[in-house]
Formats: sequence, C-alpha cells, structure tokens
Amino acid sequence: MTKFDAATAECQQLAQAYYQLPTVEQKIIQLFAVIYEPINRTAFLTCLNQSGCRNENGKAFIDSTLK
Repeated sequence: MTKFDAATAECQQLAQAYYQLPTVEQKIIQLFAVIYEPINRTAFLTCLNQSGCRNENGKAFIDSTLK
C-alpha cells in the first residue's frame, strides 16, 4: 500500500465517522474547520449561536451544553 492509498483510506474512514455524527456535532466541526486561529470557548459559543445552530432541545448553546 502506498502512502497515497493509506491517506485515501484514512480520509474515507474520517468521512464515514463524520457522516455518522449527529447533525449538531457536524455543524460544530464545520465551524471549527473555518476558524484559522486559536479561539476561546466564549467566542466560539458566540459564533456557533449566531450561525443558527441549536442543541438537541432546539435551544442556543451555553457553556455547559458545549462541554
């Protein structure tokens, strides 16, 4: 197996794991994917809630629900 084949297999496993996550967890990963610098939890919560993402109960995230 070449390095390329191994990397492709790893990407496929990651993609499969991602698509098995609940939608809200996918949204959190998407938001982290576009943040290019270190961010504290408070700033991340602000971004997450402004994006319209809601927790399993349909409410905005707070510090304890994000943990």
